[in-house]
Amino acid sequence: MLPSLWATQGEPTRIAAWLAVNLVDPLALLAQLRDTILDLLDAGAVSEVELAVACAWAVAQATQHPEATALAHWCHGLALLNRETRPALSHLDAAYAYFVAQDRRPEQGRLLIGRAGLLGQLGRLDEAHTAIRRAAECLAGAPDAQNRLPALYMNRSDIEGRMGHYEAMLTTAREAEALAVSHHQPAAQAEALINQAFAALFLGQFTQAEATLERAGAVAEACGSAELRARVAVNQARLATYRGELFTALRLLDQARTDFATARIELDQATVALEEAVLFERLQLPLEARRAALQAAHMFEQAGLLQEAVEAILSAVRLALALDQNALARQDLARATALAMQSPLPPVLQALLQGYTAHPRFQRNAAERRLALAQVAAAQATIADAGVLAEQLELELLAAALTQHARAAVRRYQHLADMAREHGLDGIEQRALVGQARRMSATEAWVPLQRAADLAAATRRMLPSEELKASYLTGTAPLYAHLISSYLQAGRLEAAVQSLLEAKGGIWAELAAPSADSLHASLLQDPAWLSAKTAWDYWRAQMHPEDELAYQTLCAERIKQAETTLQSLARQHLRQRPVQTLPALASIQQCLPSTSVGVEYLVADGQIWAFLLTADAAVRQVELGSVAQVTQLLSRLTLQHHALGHCSSPAQQQRMATGQLAASERLLGELYHLLIAPIIATFAADVNQVIIAPDGPLYSVPWAALRDHTQAASRYLDEEYNLHLIPSLALLAMPPVPQATGTPLLLGWEGQPALPYVVAELAAIQRQFPSARQVYPAHLRDLHWEEPPTFLHLAVHGQVNPYAPLLSQLSLADGPLLLADVLNVPLAGTALVTLSACETGTTPERGGVALALAGAFLSAGARAVVASLWPVHDQATSLMMEQFYQGLAAGQNPTEALSAARAAVRAMGYAHPYYWAAFQLLLREGTPTVAVALPYIL
Repeated sequence: MLPSLWATQGEPTRIAAWLAVNLVDPLALLAQLRDTILDLLDAGAVSEVELAVACAWAVAQATQHPEATALAHWCHGLALLNRETRPALSHLDAAYAYFVAQDRRPEQGRLLIGRAGLLGQLGRLDEAHTAIRRAAECLAGAPDAQNRLPALYMNRSDIEGRMGHYEAMLTTAREAEALAVSHHQPAAQAEALINQAFAALFLGQFTQAEATLERAGAVAEACGSAELRARVAVNQARLATYRGELFTALRLLDQARTDFATARIELDQATVALEEAVLFERLQLPLEARRAALQAAHMFEQAGLLQEAVEAILSAVRLALALDQNALARQDLARATALAMQSPLPPVLQALLQGYTAHPRFQRNAAERRLALAQVAAAQATIADAGVLAEQLELELLAAALTQHARAAVRRYQHLADMAREHGLDGIEQRALVGQARRMSATEAWVPLQRAADLAAATRRMLPSEELKASYLTGTAPLYAHLISSYLQAGRLEAAVQSLLEAKGGIWAELAAPSADSLHASLLQDPAWLSAKTAWDYWRAQMHPEDELAYQTLCAERIKQAETTLQSLARQHLRQRPVQTLPALASIQQCLPSTSVGVEYLVADGQIWAFLLTADAAVRQVELGSVAQVTQLLSRLTLQHHALGHCSSPAQQQRMATGQLAASERLLGELYHLLIAPIIATFAADVNQVIIAPDGPLYSVPWAALRDHTQAASRYLDEEYNLHLIPSLALLAMPPVPQATGTPLLLGWEGQPALPYVVAELAAIQRQFPSARQVYPAHLRDLHWEEPPTFLHLAVHGQVNPYAPLLSQLSLADGPLLLADVLNVPLAGTALVTLSACETGTTPERGGVALALAGAFLSAGARAVVASLWPVHDQATSLMMEQFYQGLAAGQNPTEALSAARAAVRAMGYAHPYYWAAFQLLLREGTPTVAVALPYIL
């Protein structure tokens, strides 16, 4: 009968005709629709549920009977369960009022089960508890009461959890599971298992939670329910985050988001966002984490789920404090407090709110800290009663931070670290160890800090994505800086340097080996990736300042959606690399020629240090001063370059360059005296090679252009020494990648605005290397090959995205080559990649050089990359590239050839460093004294 009813599409006139023809009892039909909706919800058949609701209202309208209207409300309320809480409750309330008036207790009981769950979601816990008790009374003795018991116990379990009674939640969920099995209700069984796992997670019973979620997943899969699969994945992601399995958590949350979208449950995207906030925090992505937490809070608040909103806001508070944004944290706490006044919070959530309000950042003196500690202690007692582990340890972190006596604080932190380690909570253990170190003497703090650094390194190694590794490394930089400082104060210089090599070189040890075959098809061939990339490129091209505001807003929304999709896809794309061990300090020193000095820079706590390594001497440390001085000088250089780049004509630019030259040389000279002169003073007389490993803002220094401006006869640094740049000296001792032997490749595209010298540049290079393959205009497909090219030259526009480095790009004729694409280009053993484009060596704030375009080509397997620090002059660049490749063809190694090319451009009348100092050579591996092998060159 129902198939013929569905054929009416719920249209009132067709329903009326259908009723007249079929002579069906409307009330019986509505009761059947009600029960069918429950079955359809279990199966995740959203469209059919919506159709059933439309039919129910059409039948009620045709019948004009009060009970028919009540049943239609009932149908509609069931359809909105887990989707729109307030409207669902409103519909069930309307149906309940009718059956109360009719004194029909079985119907009241069934409705009360649903109402109890919704009341619990809305934080009206006393009402929810009363409703579930009343439901049991109404159903006692009812003919079909047994079939309703699984749902009754499920909602009772949910209410217990919302009240912070997790042991009771676990027990009741087990009873619900047993009832669901006995009544052959697999969807209810899966829900009961999910609740059991949820309670076990809060109670710290992780092994039990894991096993329960495996069972829940199997049942959900058998049911074919996208909604149930999503709920299992969310809880599995929470467990993975607790255990530090962050990449697994990332993929599980993406799966949950997809399944919730399939089930068309918008509200639970807020649940995913909240779990993403916790995950992003662990991944050292605090800005993304805070955005996710605030997004979740907004969605929950809009839906009236105030408990969940407060939980999300408290995550945002913690992240604001991590970002040193105390004012924002106070605003968030005020918002959470206001919501708590609208709807009483369960004890656990109230205790967390109380604890965060007492955070040490908000206390101005010792007296306030004592009061705050007492407040946290009261909150801890509540949490302890509930038996929730992670929240208990979170408050213990606050209590330890508020403890005034250093020895007592150290003991608290140690106990906390031990508890976290016992339960496998690496993130909390790491925070406890750092807190402990802050309260210890500087000469002893290295002990807990080394353990914290080992935990951080282990987490980073588990992340298969280059972007996640690099961002995580940026987030843990303060930890390593503290560790290095502690080692230095303890007189353990070599241990300090080894820690610095781990901090800067650990990621490159993991990326040093070329990626093996991906577990999936290349990202460059992934239809979802290509679709999102096409959408991103299209909407960016559509956005114009002169368009109407509404259209600009639409474009911005579409761009943001595409960016989110692209970043998510790129982060989940798996590339496996052979594991390589970070070389020991002695191994690195053995790789240094006797006339070389390796300089490993460190920028930390506003200061710059240099650690000098040689083949036959002890490590030396030189303190160089404030990083603020360097950044100020670099900013002034940037202003000069910006002015030159915006001249109206070549003649005006040459006049300005001539006028600026002396000032530019002074700025570069000051950089020389800050960064180089104190180091050179320690050099032996025979040193002729300097290998520099920059750090942070020092990647923006045009090293080759530095010289002593106070001495008229002084030479530039790359004239005085063979100058090499490398991400970390640790790379010197890495095993070399076998040399690629594919045909050299020259790619170019003039782009917009047009680069007039691209064609001439490519032609000049091909004259030096006739065997090279030249492609103009270059397309994305030209980056597919059987064998990686011996060398690769790209003459194109470049654009850096400092906020989303994966979306930095090189412009080709058929669209952008994104940094995320570059990571998937097979370049293992390619001796040299030259990026004849703007700003390709610029490093983003998070991720450092590994997420610069130059670093991406190194990660993809290139042995060396030439890249630029600022928007380059097209004609001077073309001349430099011609000279550079002439040197390579004559047998010079890339370092020698680039130095000679710089000198040649200066000799052609381009004296200002703006024209010749932008391009730098960044090495990836091997001993720099050996020329990068180019079979077509040597």
